[in-house]
Amino acid sequence: MVENKRSLINKFLSDEISDSELDSLKKWLNEEPANRIIFDEENEIWQQSGFKTKHDHFNPDGTWAEISDKLGIGKARVNKTVILRTDILRLLIAAASVAFIVAIGGLTLWLINSGSELHKISTRTVVKTDEGEKAHVLLEDSTSIYMNSGTTLEYPDDFNVSDRRVKLSGEAFFDIEKNPGKPFQIQLGKMTITATGTRFNVYSYKDDDRIETTLEEGSLRVAIKGKDIIEVKPGQQVVYFTKSNSAILRDVAPDTYTSWKENKLRLNDTPMEEAFRRIARRYNVTFEIRSRDLLEMQYTATFIDESIEDVMQMLGTVSPIKYKIINRTKITDTKYLKPRIVVDKKPFKQFR
Repeated sequence: MVENKRSLINKFLSDEISDSELDSLKKWLNEEPANRIIFDEENEIWQQSGFKTKHDHFNPDGTWAEISDKLGIGKARVNKTVILRTDILRLLIAAASVAFIVAIGGLTLWLINSGSELHKISTRTVVKTDEGEKAHVLLEDSTSIYMNSGTTLEYPDDFNVSDRRVKLSGEAFFDIEKNPGKPFQIQLGKMTITATGTRFNVYSYKDDDRIETTLEEGSLRVAIKGKDIIEVKPGQQVVYFTKSNSAILRDVAPDTYTSWKENKLRLNDTPMEEAFRRIARRYNVTFEIRSRDLLEMQYTATFIDESIEDVMQMLGTVSPIKYKIINRTKITDTKYLKPRIVVDKKPFKQFR
């Protein structure tokens, strides 16, 4: 039985597990603490075999003991967060850094001031992905989170003790473990998403003027300060425009907004403005649109392994646009500007 579960764990760690197998693994992990230990052991072996750094014999528990001794707080609970790589990770964090984040995530300090008052300082676990990288995170409650590039996930050391709350900046797909007694909450500035058990996507980059949540399965409650609660059903999306402080609820095809997990960019009658925004995020480029008329058009396509040059060539073939790709510009020895794509409207006679 255990060997079968080890096989499921290995499938999960290599990102080859099916939905039914993932459900089976989650159920087994929740049955007893010993199963979680087996999972952690397999994960540690996987991490050590997958990431060769100068810390070849890095031991999270041993390092945690050293930290505890130095701080004089004794042994403390280690927050067992599992951070997994995907096929395009370079990786977001070195193995030693992952282990340190796991260890420090469970650290709670008590400080005594001159008046003999006791103050609790709770640390938080932060997981980040750089541009062009993705990550798969499994939380203590067995919630599974796929993080897109340029994303930050943050949660307290006491996650799943009294409640389940996280903060997100960027884009992530959530597969929430059911627990009606502890709703899962995602804080996004003025907007809070609440779920008990469901699958949905969240888009919330700081440099964008919108927050989107798209529901694939289950139900969601979206709360925005000063506005009525929005109940979301499968196949619906809430878009909150941060600058105008307005929100809409609309019907969408969820896979259009979740296909990035499979390294796909799917557009389905997508307005050109949104298509450019998503292409820019996927390929880490910026667009300069010189004709606003183009933004009223819609576009349908699916891109998998195409380069940005291929994508723009296809767009130019089926729509009246002309473009110029300006490669990244060097600012300093270590800093570059993103590639810029200038897009304009093609004269009608050229498009014919």
